[in-house]
Amino acid sequence: MAESSKDISALDLTDSQRYWVHYSRQQCLNLPPGSITAFEWKDYCPRVFRLIQELENINNECYMISICSDETLRKVTSSSKPGNFFILSTDNRFVVKTLRKSEVRVLLEMLPAYYNHIRKFRSTVLSKLYGVHVVKPDGGAKVYFLVGSNIFKSDLLMHRCYDLKGSLQGRRVEKVRFREKVLHKESDLDFHFCLEPLIRHRLMKQIKHDCAFLEAAGVMDYSMLLGFHVKGSPKDLSEAGRSLSTDSERGGSVDTNPSDGRRLSCDSLYHSDLSSQRYSTASIRDSVDFNDKKQKDSIDFESELSFGDQWLPGNSQTTRFGEELSARGVHIPKNGIGTLTSHENLKSGECYEVLLYFGIVDFFQNYSVIKRLEHAYKSLHFDRKMITAVNPKAYSSRFQDFIGDIFKADESLNLPTDLTSGCREKMLQMQ
Repeated sequence: MAESSKDISALDLTDSQRYWVHYSRQQCLNLPPGSITAFEWKDYCPRVFRLIQELENINNECYMISICSDETLRKVTSSSKPGNFFILSTDNRFVVKTLRKSEVRVLLEMLPAYYNHIRKFRSTVLSKLYGVHVVKPDGGAKVYFLVGSNIFKSDLLMHRCYDLKGSLQGRRVEKVRFREKVLHKESDLDFHFCLEPLIRHRLMKQIKHDCAFLEAAGVMDYSMLLGFHVKGSPKDLSEAGRSLSTDSERGGSVDTNPSDGRRLSCDSLYHSDLSSQRYSTASIRDSVDFNDKKQKDSIDFESELSFGDQWLPGNSQTTRFGEELSARGVHIPKNGIGTLTSHENLKSGECYEVLLYFGIVDFFQNYSVIKRLEHAYKSLHFDRKMITAVNPKAYSSRFQDFIGDIFKADESLNLPTDLTSGCREKMLQMQ
């Protein structure tokens, strides 16, 4: 059988391209002081990453122009802590993150499986990786870096952002800033997010697939980057949206002044007209073919667009989880996320109609000897189930449980009975 043009070979996984870039004297006159005028550049597995770019409709030339700007190169090469430094590209499309050499090794080893995974599961929650490069300024040191998707790529204001691993021990560290926003940890999380039950079911099923892939790759220490925008608030940081943002910087609670029209009682929302938030049942009837004769196991690397995807906004194969997913954010007491677990408690909380942006990031750490020693040491002082350094299987299970507790099923958004009975039966058959 002829090899598909989308398949990768062993040669693609070992291939690299090296360039030497030197600006002319005339070009240097247009650069700011301190700019890099000569550097060595290396691409790892260029064909594989170009195929990934094609999956996301990214033009490689535009990609290179975006990440090779003088400002980006200057910031990357000036970083002193590999693995702890990231910036946005000048066009805001990509995240550029420095890596340790050990992380590059892990990433390249899992690259073929990662490529096959994102081809099969087009609704994957894993962040997209578009390239791994090395840049070495003339007379300077090598810097390894990764270019990935910007999960928070939006003109909307992110009112709050989180970096969540599901570990409650050892996560009280100084907060990282991203797009001038603080990335909060688990201890600061004071929201649940209620989704339509079928969407939540599909989302958690996809996260299960993604975590199974990471577990098989022997990877742990990844996290979910989660941000939300409150609907009805201004796009920019004006007075009406400032209260939630500034409180998030302090790790405090949400402004509960209802004068801006953004806060509602969840109980009242349960009995309100939800037509603007619910998906069109007429379009769903047209789009869902219950007599589809294609067998699921006949799918090779085609898009894994299952029935659950029909409930995503836009109803197309280009839709991704984590891109402007509508939800109902329930503000909960500061003493922990476990306080609002019952249906009645969720109804009585303070609600915000929000847009969610999220994705799984930083999946480059294997369960190395150092991590095993860290696990052994911290197990003597803390609950071994709650520390960050655990084996990939335990990490995957804990991560899924934690995310499942954040995303709740909003039963008030159930579709009419004549649809849901058949829908749920079909979804159960697909499990």
